[in-house]
Amino acid sequence: MAQDNRLMPVSALDRSIDRPLADLVPAKPYGTSASEPTTLRDYLFVVLKRKWLILSLVLVITSLVTIQSFRAPSIYEGETTIRIEQRPMSVLQTKEIVITGQNDPNFWGTQLKLLENPALARQVVKTLDLQHNPAFFGGQTQGGVFPSLRRIFSKPKNTNQAPAAPGGLTVVGESEVTGDSLTPEQLAELEPYEDAIIGGESVDPVPGTNLIKIKFVHADPELAQKVANTLAEVFVNNNLQRATAGSSKAEDVLAKEIATFQTKIKREQEEQFNYAKNHNLPLTTDPSGNLEAARLATLSGQLLQAENDRKLVQAQLESARKEHDPFSIPDVNASARVDKLRDRISALKERRDALLIVYTNEWPEVKKIDAQLKGLEAELAKAPPEILTSIQRRYEAAVSRENLLRRSYDQQKGTTTQQTRDQIDLIAITQGLETDKQYLNTLLQRQRELQVASGDRSNDVNIATYSRLPKTPIGPQRLRNIMIAFLLSLGAGIGLAFLLDFLDDTVKTVDDIDRYIHLPALALIPASRDRGRLIGIGGPPATGPADTTALAMVHDARSPIAESYRHLRTSLLLSSAGQPPKTILVTSSQPSEGKTTTTINTAFMLAQTGVEVLVVDCDLRRPRLHAHFDAPNTRGLTNWLSGETDIDSLTQTLATQPNLKFLTSGPVPPNPAELLGSDEMRRLLGILSERFTHIVIDSPPAISFTDASILSTMVDGVVLVVHSGRSSRAVVRRAKQQLLDVGAHIFGVVLNNVKLETQDYYYSGYYSSYYREGDKPEDAEPAQT
Repeated sequence: MAQDNRLMPVSALDRSIDRPLADLVPAKPYGTSASEPTTLRDYLFVVLKRKWLILSLVLVITSLVTIQSFRAPSIYEGETTIRIEQRPMSVLQTKEIVITGQNDPNFWGTQLKLLENPALARQVVKTLDLQHNPAFFGGQTQGGVFPSLRRIFSKPKNTNQAPAAPGGLTVVGESEVTGDSLTPEQLAELEPYEDAIIGGESVDPVPGTNLIKIKFVHADPELAQKVANTLAEVFVNNNLQRATAGSSKAEDVLAKEIATFQTKIKREQEEQFNYAKNHNLPLTTDPSGNLEAARLATLSGQLLQAENDRKLVQAQLESARKEHDPFSIPDVNASARVDKLRDRISALKERRDALLIVYTNEWPEVKKIDAQLKGLEAELAKAPPEILTSIQRRYEAAVSRENLLRRSYDQQKGTTTQQTRDQIDLIAITQGLETDKQYLNTLLQRQRELQVASGDRSNDVNIATYSRLPKTPIGPQRLRNIMIAFLLSLGAGIGLAFLLDFLDDTVKTVDDIDRYIHLPALALIPASRDRGRLIGIGGPPATGPADTTALAMVHDARSPIAESYRHLRTSLLLSSAGQPPKTILVTSSQPSEGKTTTTINTAFMLAQTGVEVLVVDCDLRRPRLHAHFDAPNTRGLTNWLSGETDIDSLTQTLATQPNLKFLTSGPVPPNPAELLGSDEMRRLLGILSERFTHIVIDSPPAISFTDASILSTMVDGVVLVVHSGRSSRAVVRRAKQQLLDVGAHIFGVVLNNVKLETQDYYYSGYYSSYYREGDKPEDAEPAQT
C-alpha cells in the first residue's frame, strides 16, 4: 500500500532539500512551558477555583467575631495617679572613709511589680468587701446582641453622682491578708477576685516624671473608679508601714547570721583540707592536671585503633573465605610472589608457543618447558592457601592485642573513676565553701547598707490625682475586631486554597505534564459531560452501537472532543522525523484512564485521512476493543499467536469506516506476557506493517503488568494516556521511567477527561467561544491533517 505523504509537503515539492521533517516543522509542547514565570493570572485562577471555600471561611469567622463582639459588654476605665519619690542618699563617715548610700537601679521596676502584686489585690478585695458585692462579677457577664446595640447607638446617661470619697475607707493591712490571718479555704475564695483585679489593672509610668498611672477597667464605671482609687490607697499605706518598720530588729538578725556563717566557714575550710589530705588530692580543681584521666584517654584511643585493625583483618579474612576463586582475593592479587610466578608462567608459555611453531610437543625443549610450567603452576596453586593462613595469623594477633588493651583499659577505668569521684566530692566541698563566703560578704554589705540607710523614715509615696467617674466606654473596639477578623479569615482562606492546590498531587493540566512529567503533551481531551455546555447544542440521537461506545465521542465532527482527537492525530503524524509512525502503542499508568477509548478514536481519526489503519487489542487480560465495536471475540490475536496463520480471517472491518480494521484479542490466555513477548508477535507486527499504513495497539496499564513494556520494544513509539485529576504524578513518572528503561520511544502524553473549567483561561475560553460561533454547516466538516 502506498505511503501517506500528505503531511510531508516539503519533501514532495522540493527534492533538493534534504532535511528531516522535525527540522521543517519543529515539535512544540502542547501548553505552557514550565520555564515561564508564574503570573498573577495563575494565582487568581487558584483563588477563583476555591472561591466558595474562601467565602465560606470568611463568612463563618467574621460572623462569629461579630456576634462575640456585640455580646461583650462596654468597658470603662478608672485612672488614679500616684507620685513616688526615691529616698535621698545618706552619708556615713568613719575615721578613715566616707560611705555614701547609692540609689537602687531596680527601684522603679520593684515599685511597678509591687503595684501588680496579688497580695495588694487581696487587700483591695478585703478593703472594698468585693466578695460580697454581686456587681463585681455580674457586670462582667456577657449580654445579648440587642442590648449591646442599644449601648452603642444610645447616648451615655448623664449622672450627677459625686465620686466616692476615698478617705472614708479603712485600709486592710498586709498582715491581715497573709496565711497566718486567713485559712486556706478563705484564700482560695479570694483567688478569683485577685485574678480579676490583676487582669483588669494596668500600671503605666509617665515618662520623664515620678508619676505612675494606675488604671483599672470594668463594666461598671463606679467599680472601675473605686478599685483604681483603692489600689493607690493600699499601696501608699503599705509603703508607709514598711518605711516605719524597726530597723534594729533587722540589724540584730544580720549580726547573728554573720556570726553563724563565720563559724561555718572556718569549719568547712578544715573539712576541705582534711579531705584533700586523706585522698591524696591537690586543693586545685583544674581538670587538666588529672594524670589518670589522660592515661585512660590514651588507652581508649589505642583500644579503638586495635578494634578497627581487628575488624579490618576480620573483614579481609571473611571475604577471602567466601571467595570461590582463590585468585580473586585482593591479598593474593597484591602478592609480589604471585605476580612473579604469573610473569614466569606467561614467559614460558610464550616461549613454548614460539617453539611449537617450528617443533612438535615431543621436542626436548618443549618438554623441558612443560616440566617447568607444571612446577610453577603447582607453586602458584599453593600460594593462595599460604596467603590465607597469613591473614588468619594477622587476625589472631589483632584479637590478642585488642584483648590485652581492653583489660588495661578496664583496669585504668576503675582507678580513674574512683579518683574522679573523689575530685567531684572535693569540688562540691569547695563550692559550698565559696558560696558561704559570698553569702557572708552579702550579709556584711547589707549590714553596712542598713547602717547607712538609717535615718529619715517618712513616706515617699502619695496620691497625686484621684480617679474620676468614667462616663465614656473605652472598649471593646468592635469595628476594629470585625475588620481584623475579616482580613485574617480572608488571608487564611486564600492560604488554605493555595495549600490545598499545593497538596494536590494529581496531573490536571498540560502545564503539569511539562513541569513534572517532562514529556510533550500531544493533546488535551475534554470530559464528555462538558460537551453540551461547550458547544451549546445537543448531540444527535443514538442510532447504533457506536453512539454508546468510544466512537460516540467523535460522532459530532464539531465537538471539542473530535477536534482534540484531530489534534492528537496531527501530533502523532508529526512526532517522527522523515515519515509518520507506523506502529503506535497506547498505554496508561493505571486502569480506567481511557487508553482503549483513546486507541479507538486515534485510529478512527487516522482512518479519516484515507489510509489503511488497523487497531489491535493486545490487552489480553481485560480486552475491551470488541465491546466498543460490538464484534465477537471468539477468534483474534491469541489464535494467530497460537499457530493460526490466516490473518485475514481474524481481522474485522468497521462498517462505517471501511479502511479501519480491527483485530480483537481472542480468547484470554493463561500466559499473556509470554505470548506478547514471543517471536510470533514481532513477526505479526512485521506482516501487518507491510499491509497497513498505521497500526494502533491497545495494551494493559504499564504499572500493573509488563505487557506494555514488552510491546513498547516492538513499536515505533508509545502514547501515554493520563486521566486528568486522577493520575498521580509519581505514578505517571514511574510508568514513564519503566518504559524508558526498556528503551521505548515515548511520543508524549494525552491528557484525558479534562474538565475545561479547571484549565487555564485560554483553553476553556477558546473551546467555549469557538464552538458556539462555529455552528455552521461548513464547520461540521472534519478537519484534515
